[in-house]
Amino acid sequence: MIRSTFTAELHSQFGRIGVVDTPYWAYPPFAANQDGWLCTDDERGDSVSFKPLTFKFTFIEETANRLIYRINSTADAKFNNARLEQNSNGWLGMYGYGLTHELTSGLNPSVLLNKAPFFQDQWKIELLDKWDGNLTGAEDVEFYLRDKDGHRVSQVLSVYKDRFETLRHWFLHAGTKDGTILKFHLHAIKVL
Repeated sequence: MIRSTFTAELHSQFGRIGVVDTPYWAYPPFAANQDGWLCTDDERGDSVSFKPLTFKFTFIEETANRLIYRINSTADAKFNNARLEQNSNGWLGMYGYGLTHELTSGLNPSVLLNKAPFFQDQWKIELLDKWDGNLTGAEDVEFYLRDKDGHRVSQVLSVYKDRFETLRHWFLHAGTKDGTILKFHLHAIKVL
């Protein structure tokens, strides 16, 4: 895989990876409670709440069998430079997004410190195919994306009760929950 910083779309067997971004007018009771969580085009792409993302992969290092990156969004103003991180339950989301966050983080030293690159989650890429190093063939290479503990990213069903109803949605997860392990590949690669 590419051993430098680049941008690309992230795809899996379930389509393009994006983020939940529900307009308030579309579903007022739940408009904000899912925003920022990663999902796939197959599961959410037909709704107004799916926003496809382009990611910036910042190369950190290569180990014996992994390539390690920090991953951020290069999307519109709301998600620009948001960090791909996971919560304490293993769910993947974009953190530090939106104008409100940017304005308030300037007032909070702990938030500013957490935005420093050395505090950001690192992601491991495990290639599933051999790659000859030619950029034109990089889009054909499948890989697993793993968290810092080595868990592969999966698509997992989340069932939870909100104030009015029980919701069932598929989100990306890295941990021990049962789900379908995703095999990723890149599209629209641009080396920076």
